[in-house]
Amino acid sequence: MGDFFGKKSKGKQTAAMNEMNEMIQGQVEAFGEERGVAIDRAAKTRQQYEDFNFNNPFGGAKNVYAGAQNAYAGLENQFGGMQNMYEGMENRFEDMTVDMRAADFQTQQGQQQRANIMQSLKGSAGSSGVAGLAQSLANAGSMQSQQISAGISQQERQNQMLAAQEGSRIDMTQRGAGMQLQQAERAGAAQLQSQQAAGAMATQQMQMGGAAQQQGMILEGAAAQQAAQAGQQATLLGMDYGAMAGANAAYQGSLANQMSAMGMKADMYGAQSQNSMFNTLADTAGDIFSYDLSDRRLKKNINKISKSPSGLNIYSFEYKDSKYGEGVFQGVMSDEIPQEAVINNGKYDMVNYNMLDVEFKQI
Repeated sequence: MGDFFGKKSKGKQTAAMNEMNEMIQGQVEAFGEERGVAIDRAAKTRQQYEDFNFNNPFGGAKNVYAGAQNAYAGLENQFGGMQNMYEGMENRFEDMTVDMRAADFQTQQGQQQRANIMQSLKGSAGSSGVAGLAQSLANAGSMQSQQISAGISQQERQNQMLAAQEGSRIDMTQRGAGMQLQQAERAGAAQLQSQQAAGAMATQQMQMGGAAQQQGMILEGAAAQQAAQAGQQATLLGMDYGAMAGANAAYQGSLANQMSAMGMKADMYGAQSQNSMFNTLADTAGDIFSYDLSDRRLKKNINKISKSPSGLNIYSFEYKDSKYGEGVFQGVMSDEIPQEAVINNGKYDMVNYNMLDVEFKQI
């Protein structure tokens, strides 16, 4: 009679559906664990991202030229103290005198000559005309001697003038050469100093430029490194959120599969109920007799022992009134399950366990 009413077929179908539900429940639990791991990882990464400290890499930058000084501030004019080396020159011909030694010698020579002539003619001619002649001769000799002395003196004076002129020319030449040499040396010193100053300035500019370039590279490198770290954190956070989204999608899919399986089970029961009049009567009678009293008010010593694959709580309990059964039973509470599996007999709730993935039994 039970087979006639399709009880065995319903049992096989129910067992198959329960097995499928267990598999789906395993998927739900697995995806739920992955979802929890993804959520934890995303939370940690988010915390790291929130704790990431963005510092201004240029906050401590200093002006490398703040202490720079003018390298030419202490330079002095090297020609400032120059003096005219010819300013005190004197005319070397200004104090020249006439040489009187030749004139004195000429006078003495004329006196001696005249005395000698007078002495030689004194004895022979007496003091008459011979004396006058002698006097004339003496005078002529004296004039000649004086002329000769004057010519000698003039030549000597001319020689002295020539010597003084040559000395002056030589002196001016030497002084002019000395001045040219000194000017050349000073011009060379000035050029050398200018070149040294220009070289010092170029060196200083190169050093300052190199220091500025180095500081710029360091600061740019620090900023790039910080941007890379921030990008890395953002990428990790995106990956974690992506993984969490995937885990959520998989978990939602598994839940959808579970709901679909429950719908298939309900459809199976609906199809079975429409097979024939006898099956309808049999299923109706079977459904009526498959309802068990699961009202919490009828039970005592209630203890939660596990969960079903779909997440329903499973309890152990005893009936307060032994007429409903004696011993310890396993089942659900009517107020915790989908209400489509619950009917009320007018006083207490009854549960159709064929619509659940929980087996009602005595343990």
